[in-house]
Amino acid sequence: MNFESCSDCYLERIEQRWNQVLLNWVNKCILTEEEEEITYRNLMKAIIKYSDDVSSDDFNKITLTPENFELFIKKQYPILKLSSDMDKEDDNSKKLYLSTSILLYYLCTNSKNSLVDADIRRHLLRDDQMMILLFCEALAEMEVTINNIELATKAACENYLKQEENIATKDAKQNDSELDHMTSSSDDFQRDPILKFKSSITVMPSVVTDKSLSRSSEERFTDESDYNIRYLSTKTDREIGVSVLINNIDVQGTGIQRKNSDNSVLEDSDHYCQPECACTKCSSEGPCCGDVGCTRDLCDDPPKVTDKKKCCVYWKYYFIIGSVILLSLVILLSTLTVWLKKDTSLHAEEKLIEQSDQNNFDWAWICRNSFCKRVYHPFLNVSVYPSLSRCTLLCTGLQIWPYPIGYTYNSKTIIAVATNNLEYKFKSVPSAKVQEYLSGAFKLFLKDLARLEKSGKSKRENYDLSVKKMNIQIEIESDSDPRLRLNTDESYTLNLETNQNEIIIKIVSDSFCGVRNGLETLSQLFLFDQSIGSLITFSNIVIKDAPTYKYRGLMIDTARNFIPVLDLMRTIDGMSSCKLNTFHWRISDVTSFPLYLNKVPIFSEYGPYDKSMVYTRDDVKLLVKRAGIRGIRILIEVAAPGPVGRPWSWLQETTCPRKNNNFTCDNILCLRLSMKEPVFDILQKIYTEIIELTQVDDIFHISNSIFLFNNCYNLMADRDGYLDKALARLKIANKGFLPRLPIIWYSSHLHRDYETWNRFGVQLNEWDQNLSNENLNKFKVIHSSKWDLSCEMKNERCTKYRSWQQMYAWTSWRNVDAFTIEGGESILWTDIVDSTNLDYHVWPRAAAVAERLWSDMVANSTANKSVYLRLDTQRWRMLLRGVNVQPIWPAWCSYNPSPCLQKVQ
Repeated sequence: MNFESCSDCYLERIEQRWNQVLLNWVNKCILTEEEEEITYRNLMKAIIKYSDDVSSDDFNKITLTPENFELFIKKQYPILKLSSDMDKEDDNSKKLYLSTSILLYYLCTNSKNSLVDADIRRHLLRDDQMMILLFCEALAEMEVTINNIELATKAACENYLKQEENIATKDAKQNDSELDHMTSSSDDFQRDPILKFKSSITVMPSVVTDKSLSRSSEERFTDESDYNIRYLSTKTDREIGVSVLINNIDVQGTGIQRKNSDNSVLEDSDHYCQPECACTKCSSEGPCCGDVGCTRDLCDDPPKVTDKKKCCVYWKYYFIIGSVILLSLVILLSTLTVWLKKDTSLHAEEKLIEQSDQNNFDWAWICRNSFCKRVYHPFLNVSVYPSLSRCTLLCTGLQIWPYPIGYTYNSKTIIAVATNNLEYKFKSVPSAKVQEYLSGAFKLFLKDLARLEKSGKSKRENYDLSVKKMNIQIEIESDSDPRLRLNTDESYTLNLETNQNEIIIKIVSDSFCGVRNGLETLSQLFLFDQSIGSLITFSNIVIKDAPTYKYRGLMIDTARNFIPVLDLMRTIDGMSSCKLNTFHWRISDVTSFPLYLNKVPIFSEYGPYDKSMVYTRDDVKLLVKRAGIRGIRILIEVAAPGPVGRPWSWLQETTCPRKNNNFTCDNILCLRLSMKEPVFDILQKIYTEIIELTQVDDIFHISNSIFLFNNCYNLMADRDGYLDKALARLKIANKGFLPRLPIIWYSSHLHRDYETWNRFGVQLNEWDQNLSNENLNKFKVIHSSKWDLSCEMKNERCTKYRSWQQMYAWTSWRNVDAFTIEGGESILWTDIVDSTNLDYHVWPRAAAVAERLWSDMVANSTANKSVYLRLDTQRWRMLLRGVNVQPIWPAWCSYNPSPCLQKVQ
């Protein structure tokens, strides 16, 4: 039968053959017992088996799980819409077929240790291997879409089917026997392991060049570090485990043994060197010569010279070069002797560069008026620094953001450290849960330190500082709950001292959140020194620090425009770098309610703009876990009682302040909740599920949303008693206990007799100079009005945009006569914000607010020169963590701060 004469038959045959390849892969490489068809359960087993091998960063490790596989696919291949296009039951098998294909493609092309292709070469037949290779090569050259997956499948199977068709025309019987033999798992058919997937470097051999090898390998290991850790200590009465020695932290990812699925180490024959490699150092990490991505031109081993005539010519060159070097050394030593006789009074601390090194470079930094200045051919009678980072530490001081509020001391001696020689010990941990959180936080600290260490390359070989060993000791004294609570003590003490060839670092706090703040500060004590290619800091540092205010928040509205989970995760990362501790998630408004709730599932039908724009329970749990390890609580606000708009339109108890002639709502956005019991039944269910998801039960935002809309009238007329009823239902939802700090948005109606809210929290979103005369002293106040990150929208236009300098300098809120000032919060309404510009609206302005809330008692009242320099350094740190922070000035000022700072008033 000629398949090409029947296109449908031909495509069906291709799909059948590729499905057989997928089934063979699952049965041979994933499962211990063969099954007759592919199932989601088998797919999940493949994800579990290879997730560690293909995960390149925290996002991948978190999302590449059986529970979040669709989220992971959405992140990796945004235009591949499996969920939206495959919702019918008839398409379930098609969706499973495509999911398995795309998973196989991703695993093959992203395996760090070549474990995926090693299993394929070991267990699958030659034809199956060849089809997988052709499929991956074809798809790598196209965008990953459903149509292109089918095209790649067709390209992979065509050669096989043509051979099968030729056999069929000669002998149909022979075709049947051979086809059965080819698709069987008989041991007589040789599994010829000829395929060499270059998955640890780039996509496939056919699209690899020397240039792309070196580039892609460098990019691949930019954001990941593999740590070889062994545990040393045992548990004692006060010590829960925890002494760990990191031997040779291999930032490049090499030097790690590769193992089979049975944990046996692969033999040399399983190493996959590039065939063009001339050197013999074959890394176990993948197809390389010595270093990942290295080709013959970049090998460390020089080619052997066998031509005797060439050898003679080389010796002549060597003799000439050696003579020139010797003569240069004689002249250099003579010059150095004369210089030493002329000036012997320079202090050892100030003579940072040897004269022999100084003659070898043109640019250096000097200290002028406590700021660094870049100079060309510096004079010999001034203190010069070989790198900006070293000049910054000795001339300007520590670059900590937010600046510590307590006692701070540092020496003036510079030392160098490296992550390949680091030892740490958790000396005291009050509970197993704290142990879990602390391990996660310390892993993030190590990753940030390794990322900083890889942020630059040394252009010189000036090793005037010896690299010292780091010994980090952490002690949490009493708090057994790692969650951030209203009474959590976030203070910490950090002590760094040098003892011969070792620096000992001690971080002590009463709570996990305090230690996490200490780890954040510790990561900021190190700068990368280009002159030696290592991290540097002071030899002795003491910091005693605590926040000025307990509540330091950032609010993101995800109702006006949907913000994807990955963008919220990145926002939480940025918050942790600035020691913000509350992520206020305003998840609903009049236009949308994109949260799925088990107790009120109907919101997922009326609430979101689209089915793809919904936050699932798993999404919320993912964010809560990520925030918790970073010392951040998540506070979810549901807008109520009104306006609540379209998401509540299904509820009969909603009311409309204005109706048209047909007695229907004239403006659906003006819908509000009536004060009837069914309304509070639903609110109680919402409160219960939010507390369950966030694990925050001592603080709750009830909203009390009151905003002005055109054609919305009498918003206050029928809302009497809302706060009392909402508090009663919140108490029931919280297992009979009222949270210590319920919060609502402030409005003038709170001073009326029928509203009772004394000694509870209010959040100010509009500033009035006369507020202090309106009895705010009855409330616990959270300030936000002058820290609004949004534009002031008038006629759908942005009319005002506050700069970070304005936000940093606003201090009038201190004078408000309040029962207590809990803290403050920068807020962002997303009328003109989504994932494309979220970071640029938030940072660095939210970072400026973070320092005001943490260091208010000691921080400057205005953004002076020191603030500019520290905030610029903080921006570069956040960029390393993947947060897209707006620049505060041109890049030229980052490397030449002195002339730029002269203009700062």
